[in-house]
Amino acid sequence: IETGGYVNGTPAIVDDKVISVGCDGVLRLVALKDGTLLGSIEIGAYVAASPAIRDGVAYFGTYENQVLAVSLAGEWRWTYEHPKRRFPFYSSAAITKEVLVVGGRDKMVHGIDLATGSSLWTHTSGARVDSSPVIVGDRAFVGGGSGDLVALDVQSGAILWQFETGSSIVASPSLASGRLVIGTEDGDLYCFG
Repeated sequence: IETGGYVNGTPAIVDDKVISVGCDGVLRLVALKDGTLLGSIEIGAYVAASPAIRDGVAYFGTYENQVLAVSLAGEWRWTYEHPKRRFPFYSSAAITKEVLVVGGRDKMVHGIDLATGSSLWTHTSGARVDSSPVIVGDRAFVGGGSGDLVALDVQSGAILWQFETGSSIVASPSLASGRLVIGTEDGDLYCFG
């Protein structure tokens, strides 16, 4: 499928559909089997993040300083904007049944009510947060440009654990077999139990 701009985010796969949104501001639904375009939704904003999908709704941040919830049928569910800090979202969202967690270039991690798009909490970082969070149980792990790797309580945003790497973190955490692995801009790779 040819797009009108770059596609920086990883597509999501749900059942037999590929869901992708890119820099041309279009969300596309593509048949996994043969690549047929099944539908498209105009977003109207540059998007570099990967969509997170739950119950037929795509959640993603934009370069227009918003996080959007759009049903795959084309219905806009909600739009989130921080009331004071207006910066792009490059980070991809992590979601639970109730909460969306996403990093922002406003130097914050945002906890957003999945049903309403209302702010639940914010965590201030020392630099922009391009790293995409990963949620395990009641904890969201996310790195920041300040070099901090934090575990935040998904419901409250409280810091549960923190590690200072000394170098910017742009990469997203990877989890497997009870381990968290993440790399820093200075070339170090960290593994935590």
